[in-house]
Amino acid sequence: MKNILTLLLLSTMITVQAQSGSIKGKVTNQQLQAIPYATIVLKTTSIGTTTNENGSYTLTNISPGSYSVQFSAIGYKTIYRELNLRSSEEISISVQLSEDLQNLNEVVITSNRRIETLDEVPSSVSVISSRELENLSQTSNSIADILAEVPGLTLSTNQTSSVGQTLRGRNMLILIDGIPQSTPLRSGGRDINTVDPNTLERIEVIKGATAIYGNGSDGGIVNYITKKPKATGKLESTTQINTEGSLVDIDHTVGTKISQTFSGKTNKIGYVASGSFGQSGIYRDANGLVMSPTYGLGETNQYNLFGKINYDLSPNQDIELMYNYYSSNQNTEYTNQPGVYGKEPAIGVIGEVLGVDEGNRHNHNAQLIYNAYKLPGNTAFKLNLYLQDFKTVYGFTDAFYNPVLGFEGGQSFLESNKKGARFNFETPYSSGKNLTGDILYGVDIMNDKTAQSIIDGRSWVPEMDMTNFAPYLQLKTEYRNFVLKTGLRIENINIDVNDFQTIVRYPVGSNTPSGGVSVEGGNLKYSATTFNAGIRYNNWNYFKPFVSFSQSFSIADLGRTLRSATANTLSQIATEAVIANNYEAGFNSRFGETNLSGAYYISTSDLGATYVEVNGIFQIARQPEKVYGFELALDTKLLKNLYMGSSVSYTEGKLDSKNNGNYNTYMNGDRIPPVKTVTYLEYKIDGLWNARLSHTYSGNRKKFDANSNGGYAYGKGPVDSFNVVNFNINYQFTKNNKIGLGIQNLLNEDYYNLNSQWGAREENYFKGNGARFNLSLTFNL
Repeated sequence: MKNILTLLLLSTMITVQAQSGSIKGKVTNQQLQAIPYATIVLKTTSIGTTTNENGSYTLTNISPGSYSVQFSAIGYKTIYRELNLRSSEEISISVQLSEDLQNLNEVVITSNRRIETLDEVPSSVSVISSRELENLSQTSNSIADILAEVPGLTLSTNQTSSVGQTLRGRNMLILIDGIPQSTPLRSGGRDINTVDPNTLERIEVIKGATAIYGNGSDGGIVNYITKKPKATGKLESTTQINTEGSLVDIDHTVGTKISQTFSGKTNKIGYVASGSFGQSGIYRDANGLVMSPTYGLGETNQYNLFGKINYDLSPNQDIELMYNYYSSNQNTEYTNQPGVYGKEPAIGVIGEVLGVDEGNRHNHNAQLIYNAYKLPGNTAFKLNLYLQDFKTVYGFTDAFYNPVLGFEGGQSFLESNKKGARFNFETPYSSGKNLTGDILYGVDIMNDKTAQSIIDGRSWVPEMDMTNFAPYLQLKTEYRNFVLKTGLRIENINIDVNDFQTIVRYPVGSNTPSGGVSVEGGNLKYSATTFNAGIRYNNWNYFKPFVSFSQSFSIADLGRTLRSATANTLSQIATEAVIANNYEAGFNSRFGETNLSGAYYISTSDLGATYVEVNGIFQIARQPEKVYGFELALDTKLLKNLYMGSSVSYTEGKLDSKNNGNYNTYMNGDRIPPVKTVTYLEYKIDGLWNARLSHTYSGNRKKFDANSNGGYAYGKGPVDSFNVVNFNINYQFTKNNKIGLGIQNLLNEDYYNLNSQWGAREENYFKGNGARFNLSLTFNL
């Protein structure tokens, strides 16, 4: 196997050397103001870049030949320039883009493993661009909050935990540059806030079941794309200073954050490096009460170090190395005072904090990418070698009480180590003038070791050592105005688990223990072939319909199943994988300055992955599931500089509780959110200032009856509606300096988080943030 891989790499690296050329220039609007983050792509190649803050770009080490260069940016018309590049030639192309919302579907995405526009994708995709990231992070530094405006994605939990923040009612796979961050073997709920937003260039959200990145994407994938080297000089610098705090009662709430970014480019080398440190104060609700520190965002120290360097080996080869480190740990003097469900919130009070600081101890991500272009058949080859090392610590709880061993409780921590390689080939083909396309094929190899233990040394979830070998094939065909995509992926998974014993613990005040089951380990094998197919018709701007079918493969929180095992051998434990089937029909429409899109979907699975609480212990219900819903989104230009947009998301889900084909039981709130609408107004003058006002409405969902004691089981609590208004403004007061202000919960809405309501637990009955401000200064050199 090693010899084959060596020969494969050598064969791709043997290319004909030629003196290369370059393309550079500037992208501006019709007022000659720079357009930052515009995308420049050489069509029919995988070569592209984005403009920097000054609208400048550079493409180097390009093989001689004829090219069509595409220039695009959100809110502007896409244009093309044809050129013939000779050896050692440097061509300067500066363009002006005219405003037009019609090009919203020309946004370039890469999460499908190829560079393509939204019009080439027969499924629902949302992209948060660099400019949108900048605006949304002005209001909140939490990526979970930034994602909240994406149609189909549940609102943020306002905590470090992402439990209940689903995509179309199912779990999503979080990625950083394609590196898995989620821990599907033991779902820890700490995968969304794992990187500083300042590190990102954009976020791509592919909705619906997909197996393109393997295990754990029943609801779709969220891919954080980190910044690329895009400076035109040898050294460019960006410094940002933020201060934040509560507008209700500022006492002890002030926090600060400092970010520094350097980037540069020479003839063959480009780099970007950044570091940030943030320290937050306490958080307060709308009444000024200190919010509970349990899974809280307050009083945390956050660190992020990021670096990326690329090197052009030749006109047809390049290599890129990326590394990111993230850490967020809480250091507080407050403890949780439980509330009264339905009446009073859980709050933070001064007290003795047991155990060590909770939070994400570290999240290391590293990746090496090698690209080779113009191989035989004009094939492009990409090799990804990556690793992730993740550790998170949870809060102290008496759930691990064991008086026999002298433990008053304990703190669990989750560790996950992933290593992987992706071999990706893309070969174009054509037949006549009207039929073109490409074949995408390769293999993914990954090893994932995940375990959950107690700080005092006890084991809770045994180490699960997973190896996944997955070949795949994707075919894209464009014929006239039709785009057809179809493909398959073959999953081959082996999981080794050593002999283990479930943890022994006692209810506080009881002499009757639970657990202590000795389980003989072994090997679990899973294999499945997942399919996808979709077609889009692009003839009419006013109506571009698509239909699609896709499948995903996931092992539903195996660790949770193992830690509550009652059988004595691994083979007796029910650990079957979940195959989710996603059926979707949607459209995109353009009417002048208005863009409208919509989708209806149904997602089914013969096995479920819904948590149920049995005698205080969470288990996974395996009944068949059906999730369905729709999304609508509209963006339009009202006046010369005034824009408006709105979206609505509806999701519902039911279980076949008797396994008789009758879906008669509603799914819990930790999977199914209430209806969500988001509306915004934005006034902007490019290169000078912009102001944005947004309103988010979360509806009610009351599907379950109270029990005989008047309480509710986990996930079944009634959810009331609430409204949140956010505001941000940025002003470019000099060419290189900018000031910004964001206000979260502008009207100081007094509400409970979604997970607090459906969770129905007094100790976790938390309110949302009261009004908060974030003031920033940005300096570019």
